[in-house]
Amino acid sequence: MNNPRGRVYAITLRKAHSFMKAQGFEPASLLANTELSESDLTEPYRLVSEEQARMYYRNLVYLADRDGVGLEIGWRTALSDMGPHGMALTTERTVGDSLRKTWEIRDNYNLLLDWKYEISGTLLIHGVCCNEPDDKLRIFLLERGMATLQAHSEELLGPDAKPLRVLFDYKTPANIEQYKDVFRCPLRFSQAQTEIHYPASWLDASIDTYDPQAADVLGALRTSIHEKLSSGGDIVHDVKMALRRTPGVFPSLDRIADSLAMSSRTLRRKLGQHSMRYQDLLDEERRRVAEDFLLNTTMTIQQIADRCGFTDAQNFSQAFRRWQGMSPTQFRQAHKKGTE
Repeated sequence: MNNPRGRVYAITLRKAHSFMKAQGFEPASLLANTELSESDLTEPYRLVSEEQARMYYRNLVYLADRDGVGLEIGWRTALSDMGPHGMALTTERTVGDSLRKTWEIRDNYNLLLDWKYEISGTLLIHGVCCNEPDDKLRIFLLERGMATLQAHSEELLGPDAKPLRVLFDYKTPANIEQYKDVFRCPLRFSQAQTEIHYPASWLDASIDTYDPQAADVLGALRTSIHEKLSSGGDIVHDVKMALRRTPGVFPSLDRIADSLAMSSRTLRRKLGQHSMRYQDLLDEERRRVAEDFLLNTTMTIQQIADRCGFTDAQNFSQAFRRWQGMSPTQFRQAHKKGTE
Protein backbone atom coordinates (compact mmCIF):
# COMPACT_ATOMS: atom_id res chain seq x y z
CA MET A 1 0.00 0.00 0.00
CA ASN A 2 1.03 3.63 -0.43
CA ASN A 3 0.09 4.77 3.05
CA PRO A 4 2.85 3.44 5.33
CA ARG A 5 1.79 5.63 8.22
CA GLY A 6 -1.43 3.63 8.43
CA ARG A 7 -3.93 6.46 8.75
CA VAL A 8 -7.28 6.98 7.09
CA TYR A 9 -10.12 9.49 7.09
CA ALA A 10 -12.66 8.95 9.87
CA ILE A 11 -15.43 9.87 7.47
CA THR A 12 -14.98 6.45 5.84
CA LEU A 13 -16.67 4.94 8.90
CA ARG A 14 -19.68 7.28 8.78
CA LYS A 15 -21.93 5.33 6.43
CA ALA A 16 -21.41 2.10 8.35
CA HIS A 17 -22.10 3.93 11.61
CA SER A 18 -25.34 5.54 10.44
CA PHE A 19 -26.50 2.21 8.98
CA MET A 20 -25.90 0.35 12.23
CA LYS A 21 -27.57 3.07 14.31
CA ALA A 22 -30.63 2.82 12.07
CA GLN A 23 -30.64 -0.91 12.81
CA GLY A 24 -30.90 -0.14 16.54
CA PHE A 25 -27.30 -0.66 17.63
CA GLU A 26 -25.87 1.59 20.34
CA PRO A 27 -23.09 3.99 19.25
CA ALA A 28 -21.12 3.25 22.41
CA SER A 29 -20.93 -0.44 21.50
CA LEU A 30 -19.81 0.30 17.96
CA LEU A 31 -17.13 2.73 19.16
CA ALA A 32 -15.88 0.60 22.06
CA ASN A 33 -12.07 0.61 22.41
CA THR A 34 -11.59 2.87 19.37
CA GLU A 35 -11.05 6.13 21.29
CA LEU A 36 -13.40 7.76 18.76
CA SER A 37 -16.54 9.78 19.35
CA GLU A 38 -19.54 10.14 17.06
CA SER A 39 -18.51 13.69 16.25
CA ASP A 40 -15.18 12.37 14.91
CA LEU A 41 -17.02 10.49 12.18
CA THR A 42 -18.55 13.69 10.78
CA GLU A 43 -15.26 15.54 10.34
CA PRO A 44 -13.88 15.09 6.79
CA TYR A 45 -10.32 15.89 7.91
CA ARG A 46 -10.21 13.74 11.07
CA LEU A 47 -7.56 11.03 10.83
CA VAL A 48 -7.80 7.61 12.46
CA SER A 49 -5.31 4.77 12.59
CA GLU A 50 -5.59 1.39 10.93
CA GLU A 51 -6.07 -0.11 14.39
CA GLN A 52 -9.01 2.18 15.11
CA ALA A 53 -10.66 1.37 11.80
CA ARG A 54 -10.16 -2.34 12.31
CA MET A 55 -11.49 -2.20 15.88
CA TYR A 56 -14.57 -0.32 14.74
CA TYR A 57 -15.36 -2.78 11.96
CA ARG A 58 -14.69 -5.74 14.22
CA ASN A 59 -17.20 -4.35 16.72
CA LEU A 60 -19.70 -3.89 13.90
CA VAL A 61 -19.30 -7.40 12.51
CA TYR A 62 -19.75 -9.15 15.84
CA LEU A 63 -22.64 -6.92 16.90
CA ALA A 64 -24.48 -7.43 13.61
CA ASP A 65 -23.79 -11.18 13.70
CA ARG A 66 -25.36 -11.91 10.30
CA ASP A 67 -24.31 -12.48 6.71
CA GLY A 68 -24.33 -9.76 4.10
CA VAL A 69 -24.02 -6.64 6.23
CA GLY A 70 -20.93 -5.64 4.22
CA LEU A 71 -22.97 -5.74 1.01
CA GLU A 72 -25.76 -3.71 2.58
CA ILE A 73 -23.43 -0.97 3.77
CA GLY A 74 -21.29 -0.90 0.62
CA TRP A 75 -24.30 -0.71 -1.67
CA ARG A 76 -25.59 2.32 0.26
CA THR A 77 -22.26 4.20 0.15
CA ALA A 78 -22.39 7.16 -2.21
CA LEU A 79 -19.42 9.12 -3.48
CA SER A 80 -20.53 12.04 -1.31
CA ASP A 81 -20.02 9.81 1.74
CA MET A 82 -16.28 10.11 1.02
CA GLY A 83 -16.38 13.85 1.70
CA PRO A 84 -14.59 16.36 -0.57
CA HIS A 85 -12.59 13.62 -2.29
CA GLY A 86 -15.69 11.72 -3.31
CA MET A 87 -17.49 14.82 -4.51
CA ALA A 88 -14.44 15.73 -6.60
CA LEU A 89 -14.66 12.41 -8.44
CA THR A 90 -18.11 13.31 -9.79
CA THR A 91 -16.75 16.50 -11.41
CA GLU A 92 -14.14 14.80 -13.63
CA ARG A 93 -14.62 14.65 -17.40
CA THR A 94 -14.51 10.86 -17.88
CA VAL A 95 -14.64 7.70 -15.82
CA GLY A 96 -10.95 7.20 -16.61
CA ASP A 97 -10.10 10.62 -15.15
CA SER A 98 -12.13 9.82 -12.05
CA LEU A 99 -10.44 6.43 -11.68
CA ARG A 100 -6.97 7.99 -11.86
CA LYS A 101 -7.91 10.46 -9.12
CA THR A 102 -9.34 7.62 -7.05
CA TRP A 103 -6.07 5.74 -7.35
CA GLU A 104 -4.12 8.66 -5.90
CA ILE A 105 -6.08 8.51 -2.64
CA ARG A 106 -7.22 4.88 -2.50
CA ASP A 107 -5.23 3.92 0.61
CA ASN A 108 -6.66 6.82 2.57
CA TYR A 109 -10.13 5.34 2.16
CA ASN A 110 -9.44 1.60 1.90
CA LEU A 111 -6.71 1.12 4.47
CA LEU A 112 -7.71 -2.43 5.36
CA LEU A 113 -7.86 -3.52 1.71
CA ASP A 114 -5.11 -3.60 -0.90
CA TRP A 115 -6.55 -2.64 -4.32
CA LYS A 116 -5.06 -2.95 -7.78
CA TYR A 117 -6.40 -2.35 -11.25
CA GLU A 118 -5.25 -3.22 -14.72
CA ILE A 119 -6.43 -3.02 -18.30
CA SER A 120 -6.22 -6.40 -20.01
CA GLY A 121 -7.42 -6.25 -23.59
CA THR A 122 -11.07 -5.22 -23.45
CA LEU A 123 -11.26 -5.68 -19.68
CA LEU A 124 -10.87 -3.21 -16.83
CA ILE A 125 -10.02 -5.39 -13.83
CA HIS A 126 -10.25 -4.21 -10.23
CA GLY A 127 -8.63 -6.68 -7.84
CA VAL A 128 -8.57 -6.54 -4.07
CA CYS A 129 -6.63 -8.42 -1.41
CA CYS A 130 -7.36 -8.53 2.31
CA ASN A 131 -4.90 -10.03 4.79
CA GLU A 132 -7.23 -9.77 7.78
CA PRO A 133 -6.84 -12.97 9.89
CA ASP A 134 -10.39 -12.83 11.32
CA ASP A 135 -12.42 -14.57 8.61
CA LYS A 136 -15.76 -12.93 9.48
CA LEU A 137 -14.19 -9.49 9.40
CA ARG A 138 -12.28 -10.30 6.22
CA ILE A 139 -15.44 -11.27 4.32
CA PHE A 140 -17.22 -8.15 5.60
CA LEU A 141 -14.40 -5.92 4.35
CA LEU A 142 -14.33 -7.58 0.92
CA GLU A 143 -18.12 -7.45 0.61
CA ARG A 144 -18.21 -3.79 1.56
CA GLY A 145 -15.34 -2.85 -0.74
CA MET A 146 -16.73 -4.63 -3.78
CA ALA A 147 -20.30 -3.42 -3.23
CA THR A 148 -19.08 0.15 -2.75
CA LEU A 149 -17.14 -0.01 -6.02
CA GLN A 150 -20.26 -1.21 -7.85
CA ALA A 151 -22.43 1.47 -6.22
CA HIS A 152 -19.97 4.17 -7.32
CA SER A 153 -19.85 2.77 -10.87
CA GLU A 154 -23.62 3.06 -11.13
CA GLU A 155 -23.53 6.55 -9.62
CA LEU A 156 -21.14 7.72 -12.36
CA LEU A 157 -22.59 5.77 -15.31
CA GLY A 158 -26.19 5.04 -14.42
CA PRO A 159 -28.13 1.99 -13.21
CA ASP A 160 -27.30 -0.09 -16.30
CA ALA A 161 -23.58 -0.15 -15.42
CA LYS A 162 -23.32 -3.85 -14.61
CA PRO A 163 -20.01 -5.73 -14.28
CA LEU A 164 -19.15 -8.49 -16.73
CA ARG A 165 -18.38 -10.86 -13.86
CA VAL A 166 -17.26 -10.83 -10.22
CA LEU A 167 -14.83 -13.31 -8.63
CA PHE A 168 -14.45 -14.02 -4.91
CA ASP A 169 -11.66 -15.90 -3.16
CA TYR A 170 -14.00 -17.48 -0.59
CA LYS A 171 -16.63 -20.18 -0.88
CA THR A 172 -20.21 -19.56 -1.98
CA PRO A 173 -22.01 -17.84 0.91
CA ALA A 174 -25.44 -18.71 2.24
CA ASN A 175 -26.70 -15.24 1.27
CA ILE A 176 -25.94 -15.71 -2.43
CA GLU A 177 -29.18 -13.95 -3.44
CA GLN A 178 -27.88 -10.71 -1.90
CA TYR A 179 -24.80 -10.93 -4.12
CA LYS A 180 -26.99 -11.43 -7.18
CA ASP A 181 -29.08 -8.38 -6.29
CA VAL A 182 -26.04 -6.14 -5.89
CA PHE A 183 -23.89 -7.22 -8.84
CA ARG A 184 -26.49 -8.55 -11.36
CA CYS A 185 -23.87 -10.52 -13.30
CA PRO A 186 -22.18 -13.94 -13.27
CA LEU A 187 -20.58 -14.66 -9.88
CA ARG A 188 -17.74 -17.08 -9.22
CA PHE A 189 -16.61 -18.19 -5.78
CA SER A 190 -13.59 -20.12 -4.47
CA GLN A 191 -11.38 -18.30 -6.98
CA ALA A 192 -7.67 -17.55 -6.67
CA GLN A 193 -8.40 -13.86 -6.04
CA THR A 194 -11.22 -11.38 -5.62
CA GLU A 195 -11.84 -9.26 -8.73
CA ILE A 196 -14.57 -7.34 -10.51
CA HIS A 197 -14.41 -7.08 -14.30
CA TYR A 198 -15.80 -4.14 -16.27
CA PRO A 199 -15.56 -3.22 -19.98
CA ALA A 200 -12.41 -1.16 -20.56
CA SER A 201 -14.48 1.06 -22.86
CA TRP A 202 -16.04 2.58 -19.73
CA LEU A 203 -12.83 4.55 -19.16
CA ASP A 204 -13.75 6.89 -22.03
CA ALA A 205 -17.36 7.33 -20.90
CA SER A 206 -18.36 10.91 -20.07
CA ILE A 207 -19.61 11.85 -16.61
CA ASP A 208 -22.83 13.89 -16.72
CA THR A 209 -21.84 15.95 -13.67
CA TYR A 210 -18.53 17.09 -15.22
CA ASP A 211 -17.65 20.57 -13.93
CA PRO A 212 -14.07 21.78 -14.60
CA GLN A 213 -14.26 24.72 -12.19
CA ALA A 214 -15.58 22.56 -9.37
CA ALA A 215 -12.95 19.95 -10.21
CA ASP A 216 -10.18 22.55 -9.79
CA VAL A 217 -11.52 23.80 -6.46
CA LEU A 218 -12.12 20.35 -5.03
CA GLY A 219 -8.80 19.14 -6.43
CA ALA A 220 -6.95 21.87 -4.51
CA LEU A 221 -8.84 20.94 -1.35
CA ARG A 222 -8.04 17.27 -1.92
CA THR A 223 -4.33 18.07 -2.22
CA SER A 224 -4.40 20.11 0.97
CA ILE A 225 -6.08 17.32 2.92
CA HIS A 226 -3.71 14.71 1.49
CA GLU A 227 -0.72 16.74 2.64
CA LYS A 228 -2.20 16.80 6.12
CA LEU A 229 -2.58 13.02 6.04
CA SER A 230 0.96 12.50 4.78
CA SER A 231 2.44 14.57 7.59
CA GLY A 232 1.90 11.69 10.00
CA GLY A 233 0.01 11.20 13.22
CA ASP A 234 0.32 10.46 16.90
CA ILE A 235 2.67 7.52 17.42
CA VAL A 236 1.56 7.13 21.03
CA HIS A 237 -2.01 6.68 19.87
CA ASP A 238 -0.95 4.14 17.24
CA VAL A 239 0.84 2.02 19.85
CA LYS A 240 -2.16 2.17 22.19
CA MET A 241 -4.44 0.91 19.45
CA ALA A 242 -2.01 -1.88 18.57
CA LEU A 243 -2.09 -3.02 22.20
CA ARG A 244 -5.90 -3.04 22.08
CA ARG A 245 -6.22 -4.88 18.79
CA THR A 246 -6.76 -8.29 20.37
CA PRO A 247 -8.11 -8.00 23.94
CA GLY A 248 -5.90 -9.85 26.42
CA VAL A 249 -3.06 -10.34 23.92
CA PHE A 250 -0.31 -7.73 24.00
CA PRO A 251 2.12 -7.61 21.06
CA SER A 252 5.80 -6.93 21.73
CA LEU A 253 7.47 -3.65 20.85
CA ASP A 254 9.22 -5.38 17.93
CA ARG A 255 5.93 -6.65 16.54
CA ILE A 256 4.24 -3.25 16.84
CA ALA A 257 7.20 -1.57 15.17
CA ASP A 258 6.94 -4.03 12.29
CA SER A 259 3.21 -3.33 11.87
CA LEU A 260 3.99 0.40 11.70
CA ALA A 261 6.67 -0.15 9.04
CA MET A 262 9.58 1.03 11.19
CA SER A 263 12.42 -0.43 13.22
CA SER A 264 12.14 -1.02 16.97
CA ARG A 265 14.82 1.60 17.52
CA THR A 266 12.83 4.18 15.54
CA LEU A 267 9.67 3.37 17.48
CA ARG A 268 11.50 3.82 20.81
CA ARG A 269 12.87 7.15 19.61
CA LYS A 270 9.46 8.40 18.45
CA LEU A 271 7.86 7.41 21.75
CA GLY A 272 10.70 9.14 23.58
CA GLN A 273 9.86 12.36 21.75
CA HIS A 274 6.54 12.21 23.61
CA SER A 275 8.26 11.29 26.91
CA MET A 276 6.76 7.81 26.69
CA ARG A 277 8.08 4.26 26.74
CA TYR A 278 6.53 1.08 25.38
CA GLN A 279 6.43 -0.36 28.93
CA ASP A 280 4.46 2.67 30.13
CA LEU A 281 1.81 2.12 27.47
CA LEU A 282 1.75 -1.63 28.08
CA ASP A 283 1.20 -1.09 31.82
CA GLU A 284 -1.56 1.41 31.09
CA GLU A 285 -3.38 -1.05 28.85
CA ARG A 286 -2.89 -3.96 31.25
CA ARG A 287 -4.34 -1.83 34.04
CA ARG A 288 -7.35 -0.87 31.91
CA VAL A 289 -8.05 -4.48 30.97
CA ALA A 290 -7.55 -5.71 34.54
CA GLU A 291 -9.96 -3.15 35.97
CA ASP A 292 -12.55 -4.06 33.36
CA PHE A 293 -12.29 -7.77 34.22
CA LEU A 294 -12.42 -7.11 37.96
CA LEU A 295 -15.50 -4.93 37.73
CA ASN A 296 -17.47 -6.63 34.98
CA THR A 297 -16.68 -10.35 35.21
CA THR A 298 -16.49 -13.10 37.83
CA MET A 299 -13.07 -14.25 36.58
CA THR A 300 -10.62 -15.33 39.27
CA ILE A 301 -7.49 -13.31 40.01
CA GLN A 302 -5.39 -16.03 38.36
CA GLN A 303 -7.54 -15.95 35.23
CA ILE A 304 -7.25 -12.16 35.03
CA ALA A 305 -3.49 -12.40 35.57
CA ASP A 306 -3.27 -14.82 32.64
CA ARG A 307 -5.36 -12.55 30.39
CA CYS A 308 -3.19 -9.56 31.27
CA GLY A 309 0.03 -11.36 30.38
CA PHE A 310 1.44 -12.01 33.85
CA THR A 311 3.25 -15.21 34.73
CA ASP A 312 1.24 -15.72 37.92
CA ALA A 313 -1.29 -14.10 40.25
CA GLN A 314 1.39 -12.86 42.64
CA ASN A 315 3.19 -10.81 40.00
CA PHE A 316 -0.16 -9.45 38.82
CA SER A 317 -1.16 -8.47 42.35
CA GLN A 318 2.14 -6.67 42.90
CA ALA A 319 1.72 -4.71 39.70
CA PHE A 320 -1.90 -3.89 40.53
CA ARG A 321 -0.89 -2.56 43.97
CA ARG A 322 1.60 -0.30 42.23
CA TRP A 323 -1.14 1.00 39.93
CA GLN A 324 -3.99 1.40 42.40
CA GLY A 325 -2.50 1.23 45.88
CA MET A 326 -4.57 -1.84 46.74
CA SER A 327 -4.82 -5.50 45.78
CA PRO A 328 -7.09 -6.69 42.94
CA THR A 329 -9.43 -8.31 45.49
CA GLN A 330 -9.66 -5.10 47.53
CA PHE A 331 -10.33 -3.11 44.34
CA ARG A 332 -13.15 -5.45 43.33
CA GLN A 333 -14.72 -5.41 46.80
CA ALA A 334 -14.46 -1.63 47.15
CA HIS A 335 -16.23 -0.99 43.87
CA LYS A 336 -18.82 -3.64 44.54
CA LYS A 337 -19.76 -1.92 47.80
CA GLY A 338 -19.92 1.40 46.02
CA THR A 339 -22.61 0.12 43.67
CA GLU A 340 -24.79 -1.53 46.32
